[in-house]
Amino acid sequence: MTRRRQISAAAVLVAVLVCASCATEQRTPGTPIDGATVSAPGLGWTLTPSDAGIEGGQFRDPVQGSDTDSMHSGSISDGSTVVTLVGRLDGREFVDATLVGASIADGSVRWRTPADDIVGCGEEFVDGQVVCYRANTGTTSEILAVDTESGESSTRDAAFPITSLTTADGHVYTSRAVRDGARATVSRGTADALDADWSVQFDSTASPDAPFASTLHTENGIGLFDDGRGVFAFDLDTGDNLWSRTVPDCARSGVASRDGAVRVARADCSDPNAIVGSEIIATDGTVLAATDSVTLQQPTFDSPAGSSPLLLGTGGYRPPNPDPVWTDESLVWAVPSDITGPAAAFLSTNGLAYAVTGSVALLRNTDTATESAIDLDTGTTLWSRESGAFAEVGALDGDVATLFGPEVLRGIDVRTGSTVWDIPTTALDDEGIDRQSWPMFDRVDTDSIYTDSIYTRALSISLLRAR
Repeated sequence: MTRRRQISAAAVLVAVLVCASCATEQRTPGTPIDGATVSAPGLGWTLTPSDAGIEGGQFRDPVQGSDTDSMHSGSISDGSTVVTLVGRLDGREFVDATLVGASIADGSVRWRTPADDIVGCGEEFVDGQVVCYRANTGTTSEILAVDTESGESSTRDAAFPITSLTTADGHVYTSRAVRDGARATVSRGTADALDADWSVQFDSTASPDAPFASTLHTENGIGLFDDGRGVFAFDLDTGDNLWSRTVPDCARSGVASRDGAVRVARADCSDPNAIVGSEIIATDGTVLAATDSVTLQQPTFDSPAGSSPLLLGTGGYRPPNPDPVWTDESLVWAVPSDITGPAAAFLSTNGLAYAVTGSVALLRNTDTATESAIDLDTGTTLWSRESGAFAEVGALDGDVATLFGPEVLRGIDVRTGSTVWDIPTTALDDEGIDRQSWPMFDRVDTDSIYTDSIYTRALSISLLRAR
């Protein structure tokens, strides 16, 4: 399963389900949606907070927890059961928080489990359980494990205060607080014994009151621990440190693409907000490409073709050549003269690429309300058009990318820009579109043969299925 696009506040769960091995669950084809194109997925089922037992509630992402001021919603799934979080807003508090397990075949609620004060949950099931934790302050934390078939839960004290928790490939990964001179520590184990497999320490230079919270990621076959001043990559099986970027070469915002290479933003050690360049690093620590350009290309969907140049800064790089094979200054915002200070710094350091799909980069310029695509092999523009609606890429099937946003749910051919299928989001949301919110899109890959796609917002969860 791959996960984590973003979310919204009025929810739609979209899944394209073609699963021969799931035939016993009697999944019926989706029904046509009003206003959708003929080739678009159909509606499978819809789940509301009242269906889940919380009148007047809203959905949230279990990974983001119920104890934070997050407005994200979403779900965790193995292709059979989908688990989400539902509760009610009371001021800024999220009360009556409940983990809900539903059948992905027909949307029927299988179980409900109280989930108050949850800081976060792992992104994948482990041993048939959703693994979550409570309390990341003070000296203790608590693990909550919920059986995904029955909803039966158990709690236990953690051996140390947890700052981050994630799950991958049947294992639980945690990081613990840096206190009293102790080094940053990451552990792998089970819900019963968080450090059963190993614990490793990193030479973190960040103080407990650093401006950036530490993060822990295990996506795309590599572990990443980011303390706001340094990025540490580790082997998921052994915990061995593969490479690091820290003092005197400070870095932050390590993000792994789908081939395991990591985009790193290099920063000034005295000011982590000051970007001084970026680089792409292979899993063995080899620098594939580097630039002193302050323009950061940080696509939320990063699935590059191995044969194409790497997009970095304002150019395309083909290792081991250290020089770009092409450059394009239009890959960065043109900062108007009347914008200064932090706003100007943000625009000057954030590139326009929001997705890399094979040999194509998708760009969006909200200032000019345009979107376009460039060929990474040549740097030439493939297509460009006006586009007032914001969207991200949630999945890629060949050359067809699924775009999703508060006003957009469609498949486009990335090389031509043409629409392959389209669904009006208003047909899935009779509460109206909330421009302050953001949808969620997940793809669940069962043995890399059959795939589920999930698109979520917070007042309902609807599943779309191939017709």
